[in-house]
Amino acid sequence: MKLSRSAIAVAAAALVAAGSVPAVQYVAATDSAETVSTSDKAVTTLDPAVSVVESTIATPSSSPAEAPSGVTETTSTGASPEATTSAAPPVTTTTKVEVVDKVVAAEDPAKLASEPVDGANPRVEGTQPAAVPEESVGHPSIKPLGETPKTQTGADQRWVKILKDNEGVWANEAIRVHSPSMGRDIPVAIFRATGANGQLVSDAPTVYLLNGAGGSEQNSDWVAQAFREMYDTYGRSGVNVVVPMEGAFSYYVDWAAAPPVENVFYKGKQMWSTFLAHELPQVVEPYMNADQDRRAVAGLSMAATSVLLLAEHNPGFYDAVGSFSGCAATSTPLPWEFVNLTVDRGAPGVMAPEYVFGPRGSDYNRHNDALVNAADLKGTGVYLSTGTGLAGETDMAGYLKNRLIGAGVDPNEASSRAFFNAMTLQAEGGAIEAAMNACTHDLMVKMRANDVKIDHAELRNVGTHSWGSWRDDLKLSYDKVFKQALGLDK
Repeated sequence: MKLSRSAIAVAAAALVAAGSVPAVQYVAATDSAETVSTSDKAVTTLDPAVSVVESTIATPSSSPAEAPSGVTETTSTGASPEATTSAAPPVTTTTKVEVVDKVVAAEDPAKLASEPVDGANPRVEGTQPAAVPEESVGHPSIKPLGETPKTQTGADQRWVKILKDNEGVWANEAIRVHSPSMGRDIPVAIFRATGANGQLVSDAPTVYLLNGAGGSEQNSDWVAQAFREMYDTYGRSGVNVVVPMEGAFSYYVDWAAAPPVENVFYKGKQMWSTFLAHELPQVVEPYMNADQDRRAVAGLSMAATSVLLLAEHNPGFYDAVGSFSGCAATSTPLPWEFVNLTVDRGAPGVMAPEYVFGPRGSDYNRHNDALVNAADLKGTGVYLSTGTGLAGETDMAGYLKNRLIGAGVDPNEASSRAFFNAMTLQAEGGAIEAAMNACTHDLMVKMRANDVKIDHAELRNVGTHSWGSWRDDLKLSYDKVFKQALGLDK
């Protein structure tokens, strides 16, 4: 049975209210070696682990008088937010456009083998990646981006223009990186490490930022939604930043089976774990003259699950990981239904979680359950964050109205749109974030039980599943965990 996104949000809230599942209480005072930031008291969780669903109503950030181009104002669309990206943009309302799917031959995921998989290389048969070529002179796996990728609506993805508009502010490049395992080129945004005086820095660490469910295909990527915060955090930090610009609704893992359709979201084989942990770093880090022994990875919402898995499956490869408003679990019933909802958004009525993780509860699914494998985070710097689902300042109609008016929207129109946006954030986004709150606490309990250090947990007393919190997390994760883990605090 397919449930709508709103229905699942309501169901999650109902389970919380009914006490259908045990709650976990986290008391900040019990921590000695860990830093836990809360606004007031320790937060009591609501509902245990559920998987991640990204809110499509992003909240704008505050705008300083002078900043790089790329200030984002978002629209109130239910499926595909089209964010404007100029300094004083006209905010337009977008409409949902049906995704044109091309049905392709694919193995029935329900028939995938569920016998034990090879622990050293637990991929479902038939998904083994191609051999990754050794680095060669000239970086042949990297090419200029060329034609601008398109969004779900057929418009140009906005991150490309933002990079071009800010070439003189922060050295950047839009490139394509070839993935042997997926047999295609992947668009990637790179920002070169720059020092305090604007000089390029060699042998610098690299931070990889993964987008949430809608990704650049819905203009819901880090650059389109949080470029200013990216620049404020990393623009003069001496850190390279890499943002892959494909992978919407994929969970960024090596899929158990090829997707049954091809469309703007699913463009063929999905081998994201292989690409992100092997193929991409192997070529992009030498290309950027980066230090190939220092790196971190962060992601929001859907990708908050993915980054935990990347760190768990590749011990010692990432110095730090940042998981913002996510859910580690994927193999238990309620998280599975959220995975179902997320991947279905990329191909309604066609896509199913079994294509991604194999049968629920199978060895391959559990291999890709970050809660199950939480012990493997030992030795990695960890930043976790979540709100409670209660509305905060950036979820209020008055705040949203002022942001819209500041972007040039007529005050009357701004009032109605702000009201709709606020109601969506406070209802749907609130229920989702409440579930993420519980899931985050479940992960914390599992990590402590396995003597895994949580370097910083940002447990907010308010906040919905929205960009207002994730923009804050970008800087907090760097200040609280990444900076030290990457050796930049000296």
